[in-house]
Amino acid sequence: MEKPIFIYLAVDNSILLKGFEGLILSYLKNVTVKAVNSPKELFEINFEKNPEIQKILIYDSSIEFDQSNLLLHNLIQTYPSLRTLVLATEFNPKQIKFLFNAGIYGVMSPDISADDFEGMFKDVVQGKICLAPKFQELVIKHFCQKEEMSQDSIFDKANSCEDSENNYVEELFGLTKREKEILCLICNGKNTKEISEELFISLHTAETHRRNLLYKLDVKNTAEMVKVAVVSRLVAV
Repeated sequence: MEKPIFIYLAVDNSILLKGFEGLILSYLKNVTVKAVNSPKELFEINFEKNPEIQKILIYDSSIEFDQSNLLLHNLIQTYPSLRTLVLATEFNPKQIKFLFNAGIYGVMSPDISADDFEGMFKDVVQGKICLAPKFQELVIKHFCQKEEMSQDSIFDKANSCEDSENNYVEELFGLTKREKEILCLICNGKNTKEISEELFISLHTAETHRRNLLYKLDVKNTAEMVKVAVVSRLVAV
């Protein structure tokens, strides 16, 4: 007997939503499909309930919601057993790399064929990482272009790409230079008093920055803040 699977569809486009639901029900047995009305609703679901039931999320990254990718990132960190397949409208290598680093299982395009969707979905069920054929071609083109360059220029280009990816993550969380500085100190074990003394700021100011970091990283305590900062590479480890 096949193990039960619960599928959550957070897809804004009603046509795609019905299409995905129909395809899933056509080739999988013992499966339950549930549409999610808003990204916030995802945090009201206890994905850890009934651990013997596999949970899969199909998530539309273009859904109209502030910091949609940040919400997805924090959801995956909260529920690492949740297997997520992201629907992306365009190829953004920095975004795609960020999402895979966060822990998603695959990225597909809205124009994906029924056969390719079935293949990707079954890969996710089996715990495999996958990418839509359209994006596979773009990834190869983006990262494997043949260029005449010296060893130094290759090194410089690699550093430039890494800086670009880091900037993307920082922009995603919307941290100021001071907030990132304080985040680094927190990750190094400094408390509010030590931070205020090191940066020559008041205790009130240091505590305000700490509260702002909790809000921007969408976490509840310092331990979660450090985890998100390290996983997202907001700080060097």
